[in-house]
Amino acid sequence: MSGKRQFGTVRKLPSGRWQARYRDGSGQMFSAPSTFPTKTDATRFLAVVEADIARGLYIDPRAGRVTFAEWSDRWLARPGKRDASTARDRQALASFRSQLGSVLLIGLTPGLVQEAVDLRSKVAAPATVARDFSALRAVLNAAVNADLIARSPARNIALPRVVHPERSGLSPSELAALVKEVPEHYQALVLVGAVLGLRWGEAVGLRVRDVDFMRHTVTIAQTVEELSGHMRVVPEAKTRSSLRTLAVPVFLMDELTRHLQQHRQDVIGQYVDPDALIFVGPRGGTLRRRFSERILRPAGERAGISTSLTFHSLRHCAVTAMADAGVPYNVTQARAGHSTARMTMELYSHRTTAADRVAAEALQAHFGEAFVAGSGTGVARSAASATSVPKNSRSSAL
Repeated sequence: MSGKRQFGTVRKLPSGRWQARYRDGSGQMFSAPSTFPTKTDATRFLAVVEADIARGLYIDPRAGRVTFAEWSDRWLARPGKRDASTARDRQALASFRSQLGSVLLIGLTPGLVQEAVDLRSKVAAPATVARDFSALRAVLNAAVNADLIARSPARNIALPRVVHPERSGLSPSELAALVKEVPEHYQALVLVGAVLGLRWGEAVGLRVRDVDFMRHTVTIAQTVEELSGHMRVVPEAKTRSSLRTLAVPVFLMDELTRHLQQHRQDVIGQYVDPDALIFVGPRGGTLRRRFSERILRPAGERAGISTSLTFHSLRHCAVTAMADAGVPYNVTQARAGHSTARMTMELYSHRTTAADRVAAEALQAHFGEAFVAGSGTGVARSAASATSVPKNSRSSAL
C-alpha cells in the first residue's frame, strides 16, 4: 500500500511500519533515517522536512554520515588553535571516543551522549567530567555550524554537581612565613605569583627586558608552555587581555632587583642580556611545573600553612587582596589578565573577615544614624531599652 502527497511519499512496509521518502532541493531522493509506527508519524516527518527546505534549514542527511571520531579529529586539526588548548581538548575527547567514536554524527542522540557522560562520571571527578563535556559540546556545536547535523545532541545533558573547594588567599603574615621556607633563589618568584597574580607560564617566562626598573612596571609579553614533558616559549601572551603591563609595588621591585643581583649576575654583568629569563632552575634551565610539588608544597607544610599549595593558589592572593582593598573590578580584571570582570570576581576573589567588617562599618555609617536611641522610632526605642539592662536583670531572667 502506498500513499502520495504533494511533497514526498509514504508507504506501508511488510513489517507494518511506515516509510517516508522525499526529494530535496536538488532532486535527490532520500528515505527518512528511520521508519514510523503510523502513517501520521511518517506524514508529520515529511511536513517538517518540507518546512526546513522552505526556510533554508534543511540538512543533507549524507552530510552527517561521518563518525564522531572522524569529525573530532578534523575539529582538533583546525588551524589557529593553541597547542596547549588542542592537547587539553584531545585528552578530554579521548574519554568519550570509546562510547561514541564509531557512531555517525547523524545517529548521535542526547540519550547516547548522556550514557557516555554517566559512564565517565563513574571514574572521574565532577570537575573533570564538566571540563571534558565542554570539549564534547564544542565539537558537536561545530558540527551544527558546519551543517552536518541540524541540532546538537549535547543538549539538556545532566552533569554531576561540581562543588568548588573554598579557596582563600594567604594573609600577608602567611605569605611572609611561606617565603621564608622557600629556597632563597625562588623567593622573588613566589612573591611575583602572590603579589602580581601572574600565571605560572607568565611568571617563569619573564625576561630581563620585561622589567622596567625606572617606571616600576612589569610587562607580560610571552609565556612558557609545558606539553607532555616538552617545554617551549610562546612569544605572545595567552590572549589579548593577557598581554598587559602592571605597576609593581616598591617592595617587590626591590626584591626583583636583589634577586637579579644575587642569582642572575651572569646576565646583568658588564653586558646585560635583555632576553634572559629572570627565574631559572639551579642549572639555568627553564623551570617546570613540578615546582609546586617539589618546592611550594613542602614549604607550605613547613610554614604550617597548607600541604596542597600550587602556584595558582598564589594567584588568589593578589586578586583577593585587591578586592578587599576596594580596587575597581575593571582594574583587578585587567591586572589578572581576564577577559571579563565576572571571571575575576567569581573565581578568584574571596571574602575575608576584615573585608566583611568593612562592609558592616559601611552599613552602620549609612543606616545607623537613623536608628540611634531617641530618634523617635519604635525600632530605636526597642534598641535603647535593650541596651539599658538593669544590673539584676540577668538573675531575675534566670
